[in-house]
Amino acid sequence: MQFIEVTGLAGVRSAVIRFRRPGSGLEFLLFPMIHLGEARFYREVTSRLRERCDLVVAEGVGEGSPGADALVASYARLDGHERLGLVVQDIDFDSLGVPVINPDMSGAEFERGFRRLPLQERVVLAAVVPAMVAGMRVFGTRRYLARHLTTEDLLTDAEEAAQDALPGLDDLVLRRRDRLLTRALTDAHRAWEERSGGFTIGVVYGAEHMRAASRTLTELGYHAADAEWLTVFLVEPPVSG
Repeated sequence: MQFIEVTGLAGVRSAVIRFRRPGSGLEFLLFPMIHLGEARFYREVTSRLRERCDLVVAEGVGEGSPGADALVASYARLDGHERLGLVVQDIDFDSLGVPVINPDMSGAEFERGFRRLPLQERVVLAAVVPAMVAGMRVFGTRRYLARHLTTEDLLTDAEEAAQDALPGLDDLVLRRRDRLLTRALTDAHRAWEERSGGFTIGVVYGAEHMRAASRTLTELGYHAADAEWLTVFLVEPPVSG
């Protein structure tokens, strides 16, 4: 199953996947997110959440974690960069008009985990993140940014290598937060599965977390019924004028 597709012609695309369960009116709509994209992509996601969802489960580590802020800086400083023409994820959940739950880590919890990372991993992050940001601001292109964004239900060799290189960070950023997401989806299923009539729960999380989301829903008896592709950004930005 593909969550994020990258092609030269279509650019970077996100698959909005609907999961349904036989005999139930409850369905889950997965929105695999890339946190840097064209403003139009985030407007389209916002529109679908508002029009199609009765409840939203949204990603977002709480405030108050310098460690989380440092990781976010890897893409936040590219917001509005003239050459890239991309913006940081921009979804105003408060304006959707539907309930939103956030099962993610608090800032304090994330910071405790960050401070417990092995010293070697923290040193690598302190050196690599600023260098990546500086390099992207000076030399970065959309094509370069798109190189490693493809996300499927199975890990790539590059992703496995990255996890092996920074196991503590992988556990903190991905695995521990996946467990929180899994618990939230299971609780939502139990709370709403007997509801009469249709009910749609939107899941707005980074694409890598969608492996855990789709696996959990499959174990609960749901299946991927259909998908709609949304363009996150074109590899070659349109020429103005």
